[in-house]
Amino acid sequence: MQTSPESPAVTERPLAWTKGAPLNPAGPNTLTDAILGLESLPGAWLHTGGQTERRSLEGAELLALARRWRTALHAVGVREGDRVALCMPNGESFVGAFFGALLAGAAAVPLSWPVSALDAERKLLALGPLLRVADVRAVVTEPWMPLQVLAQLASAPVVTEPAAIAHGRDANPSPESTALLQFTSGSLGLPRGAELSHRAVSTCVRAMVQAMALGPSDVGVSWLPLFHDMGLIGGLLAPVFAHFPVHLLTPGEFLLHPARWLTRVAEVGGTVAAAPDFAWRLLARRAPHFTGDLSRWRIGLDGAEPVHRTTLDAFHARFAQNHFPATTLRPAYGLAENTLAATLYNPAFPVPDFHGALRLVPSSGAPIPGVDVRIIAGGGQVAREGDEGNIQVRSGSLMNGYFRDEAASLAALPGGWLETGDLGVLRSGQLYVTGRAKEMLIQNGTKFHPYDLERAAADSVDAAIAGAAAFAIAGPEGERLVMAVEVPPGFKGDVVRHVRGALLEALGVRVDVVLPLRPGELPRTTSGKVRRGQAASLLAERADA
Repeated sequence: MQTSPESPAVTERPLAWTKGAPLNPAGPNTLTDAILGLESLPGAWLHTGGQTERRSLEGAELLALARRWRTALHAVGVREGDRVALCMPNGESFVGAFFGALLAGAAAVPLSWPVSALDAERKLLALGPLLRVADVRAVVTEPWMPLQVLAQLASAPVVTEPAAIAHGRDANPSPESTALLQFTSGSLGLPRGAELSHRAVSTCVRAMVQAMALGPSDVGVSWLPLFHDMGLIGGLLAPVFAHFPVHLLTPGEFLLHPARWLTRVAEVGGTVAAAPDFAWRLLARRAPHFTGDLSRWRIGLDGAEPVHRTTLDAFHARFAQNHFPATTLRPAYGLAENTLAATLYNPAFPVPDFHGALRLVPSSGAPIPGVDVRIIAGGGQVAREGDEGNIQVRSGSLMNGYFRDEAASLAALPGGWLETGDLGVLRSGQLYVTGRAKEMLIQNGTKFHPYDLERAAADSVDAAIAGAAAFAIAGPEGERLVMAVEVPPGFKGDVVRHVRGALLEALGVRVDVVLPLRPGELPRTTSGKVRRGQAASLLAERADA
């Protein structure tokens, strides 16, 4: 750019494009190689069970169990290149069957697990479309499940236990073969199966291990469901690659008794754990009597949903007395189409929050090794640093595409970059995730991210953030803003007045309709996120009443 001698130089802001460090090439390139490495690990590796009954398995014992599952799958016709659905709870059976499917050379397809036996058949019927898309050769599940229903939905045999004795050989898949169909949450539409190769999954896990300096001295403690990417990749596979033990709890145990997660971390000297933002916020409110020592906890990842500054501050304020290190809680950003992690906050390089239009947005960190992140402006060009736009990701851990959905795959991966569907800002190499591109709400010319409204509404009635949904519905006089809130049984006030007042005071937003709901009425994805579009369709008539 040329300037006259009389005019000051104009400095353009740099482009919103940042790269992670080079990825260390050492390490397994297939999940099979990583699993086989368990055989030489000393001591107990996998710990399962709740407060009363626990079980521990050494790496060699777990590998032997996986080979028995491999034999059972071979017996019903599973061969290399097939797909095996897993519909099982957190525990050694899931881990054994998951590893067994990979040792058989098949791609694993984890499916969501019903919260109770009473809910099983309804939940399975909802999984029918996923099973048809996945076209599985076999389904692995628990013996008490409605097996005939499951077999009919999948058009495949159902396996409920491993073989008594293992025989046959382990597969030796290529790094490019499919290891996993990871069904996305479907919060913006129908779930799709992200097809992930052995190389993609291995690349992501090795990058996470490198970014967090994970190793044999670490101890993992996870309650996250193993059918979800954060639980499977971060909670289970990271320990496999980094050779440290992991303690598995169940999602149900956490939801009923949140403090038990902290108790287990304190008991076993846990150093690595992850959870969505709602869980950290829940613990800050519902663990008043916890007295354990959390001083060894060095990495606590906050991701899978928008991260809020108030959550981070509340957790630190509550558990500082338990010696929770100030550098432990770290926002992260990832998505199933990139296997899992894309960015991770490093407390060694503190940065300020981004002042968005309505709230402070904490940094989700810089790209992990081998990952590029950029922001695309409205015209399709790379944005300038500090400008909001669409987040795109490029890495060696990207999916091959959506399974048997060429059109969606081409739309999601233009030019080798992943269209995340999220909005964000890059500043000084740090990513700030500000919202979802397709869920923006507009009132009186001002744009709002739904979860900003949902957080204020939920707080006003002491509800969980996942128990509120903001959406617009069309009417004869234009769109109306609707706020649906699942009201906790113990709330005694005027829900409509509280919600309207909170949104007006906090954000200057006037809600047209407030819909009080019973807990559980909002439609959700398998990972617990509210399906706002489906909620709008289901609740439109009630909003018009």
